[in-house]
Amino acid sequence: QRVTVSLSLSPAGQGPGAGPGDTQEVTVSLSLSPAGQGPGDTQGVIVSLSLSPAGQGPGPGPGDTQGVTCPCPCPQQDKAQVQAQVTSLLGELRESQNRLERSRAEREHLERRARSDAERCQQLEEVTQGHQVQLDQLRLQVTNLETALRVERRGATEEKRKLVQLQAAYHHLFQEYDAHIKASLEGDKRSQEQLRAAEAALALKQDLIDRLKAEAERQRAALETIPVLQAQADIYRADFEAERAAREQLHGQREALQEELKQLRLRLGGDGARYGNTRKKTQTTQKTPQNTPKHHPPHPILVPPNPLSFGGVPPPPEEGPDLCCPKCQYKAPDMDTLQIHVMDCIK
Repeated sequence: QRVTVSLSLSPAGQGPGAGPGDTQEVTVSLSLSPAGQGPGDTQGVIVSLSLSPAGQGPGPGPGDTQGVTCPCPCPQQDKAQVQAQVTSLLGELRESQNRLERSRAEREHLERRARSDAERCQQLEEVTQGHQVQLDQLRLQVTNLETALRVERRGATEEKRKLVQLQAAYHHLFQEYDAHIKASLEGDKRSQEQLRAAEAALALKQDLIDRLKAEAERQRAALETIPVLQAQADIYRADFEAERAAREQLHGQREALQEELKQLRLRLGGDGARYGNTRKKTQTTQKTPQNTPKHHPPHPILVPPNPLSFGGVPPPPEEGPDLCCPKCQYKAPDMDTLQIHVMDCIK
């Protein structure tokens, strides 16, 4: 069946003093057209629903249908369909109310945004007015600048005319200056040649002066060195004389010791010959006719006496002196060579 439901939101049967906990009755008008009938054949069904709001006892909650009455004789199946449609419509009603609340909140948000945009627009208008004032001021400045520019252009034209006159005067002065410069350059060239000749002569004089100064410094250094070297030569000469005297004394002592050693050797040689003859005689007298060997004590072996045992003095070791030049540290092989080198080195 095709059911058309017309829902009225005005509650029926309530007085002005009804409280929020009272039962509400909603009148629903339905048009039922059973299958097989035309669109013009409709049956009017009035359904009375009893709704209990949220917060009541264990009875049915909101949205549940109670006390459904139908004055017309209709099948039980049609009643169930109508009851289901009414329940669906109540759910759609709640959903519509929720959408309405959301729409109201969104409208309030949009209104706030609109007020904010309006305030911002007003501020922008004020800024725009300020910019307009600035624009007018700038236009006035542009007008003043254009006037000043025209004045400057007239002044520039006058200056240009004066510049042409000055260029003509400058050209004339430049020609005079060029002629004067050429004459000055010729004079400068002659002066430079004279200056170069004078500088060359001065350089030669300065070179001669430098050489003379260097020679004077060398002579002064030589004069300062001569006393020192003379004193060193005197010291070396005194040392050399003392060393020569010591060497002569040592040489005399060595010759005396050698002579004494020679005499001691001659004496020892005579004593040794006499000792040999005595030994031969002793061996001859000790021989016997028997061939039986007898035990004889060993004879002492005579060792040549050491000259030191007779109070002799050994010759001193000959150590060569350090023959070195005091100025350049040259090592000479002998004293004569050192003396010749020292004289040459000092000169």
